[in-house]
Amino acid sequence: MDNKRLHIIALDVPFPTDYGGAIDIYYRVKALHKLGFKIQLHCYEYGRGTPSELNDITENVYYYPRKKRSIDLFNSLPFIVQTRRSKLLLDRLLQDDSPILFEGLHTTFHLKNPALASRNKIVRTHNIEHVYYHDLAKEARGWKKSFFLNESKKLKRYESILSHANYIISIKQEDQLHFSQYQKNTFVLPASMKKLVVIPSNAKKDYALFHGNLSVPENERSAKRLLNEVLPLSDVQVILAGKNPSDELIKLAESKGVEIIPNPDQKTMDSLIQNARVHLLSTDQSTGVKLKLLYSIMTYGQIIVSPEMTSGTSLDQWCNVVNSPAEWKETILEAFRTNISTSVIEARHQFMEEHFNTEVNCQLIIELLSKQK
Repeated sequence: MDNKRLHIIALDVPFPTDYGGAIDIYYRVKALHKLGFKIQLHCYEYGRGTPSELNDITENVYYYPRKKRSIDLFNSLPFIVQTRRSKLLLDRLLQDDSPILFEGLHTTFHLKNPALASRNKIVRTHNIEHVYYHDLAKEARGWKKSFFLNESKKLKRYESILSHANYIISIKQEDQLHFSQYQKNTFVLPASMKKLVVIPSNAKKDYALFHGNLSVPENERSAKRLLNEVLPLSDVQVILAGKNPSDELIKLAESKGVEIIPNPDQKTMDSLIQNARVHLLSTDQSTGVKLKLLYSIMTYGQIIVSPEMTSGTSLDQWCNVVNSPAEWKETILEAFRTNISTSVIEARHQFMEEHFNTEVNCQLIIELLSKQK
């Protein structure tokens, strides 16, 4: 077996890096490539195309259609798994005896296939999926609510398939504890991310930033909650930036005097994050790790978050955690009146370098692949 040859099965095409899952997968693939792996990347493609950028960090890239059929809604398998099945993928995996990294529970259709029983198999869990889908159901209505609830139940039952993995690498400690019930060899691999260039503190600009993929219901709800319950605030400039905001959200932001920047390119988004004096990060879902929080910690700005944003992590030590609209208002105003000490900023950045250096963290995968079951 060539331990430097690795199959990676991605739940989606991980480029462009415009949402958390794509960011986590892409920068892990890039780091492993830099560490000398000959990567066979298998992607399920359903609208994101076949970007040439992936060819630069892999030996081969294979694309498979995500086969969505109405009948799959009634299958005993979760929809996110059943629609990512491919006989061709299995055939390609069987062309050698190299280890396999399954990116997300979504990609584990073939995990317990007897033909792969002797292979070194790692599953990267992005969050606790049945909890995530249960949370989605809380805000959904009609058929979507029924779908999310049903999917949550299926995912909870299906999760035990993880016992067929040699190793599980979870995204945070809270998830590690959960998944260790299926596999004692469960480890934490922090989110993979690009390293932002830290800019001088005097480059901060006097605005507060809320950013994210605004087409995601979770992010739109959080943005609307801030706009309706907290903003506007006197003498505080707020910028809302992200992908595909709805017309309703744009109108609401404009009515509150909040600047909204739809679909900024990566250079613009990076600049907005790096220069913000205050970061406003709110969510109603505690699953996974929010990469926008990690990027914010790598700046000089103050960070204000809802409790769910840091749940199950140690990242709350670098944030102002607030619980109510009144606390949001008070904390935002205070953040514009004060500055963080240089020593705290340096400690924050040192923490990130120690815990979220993607190439260093990917050494865990090398260690696991060097072991024989």
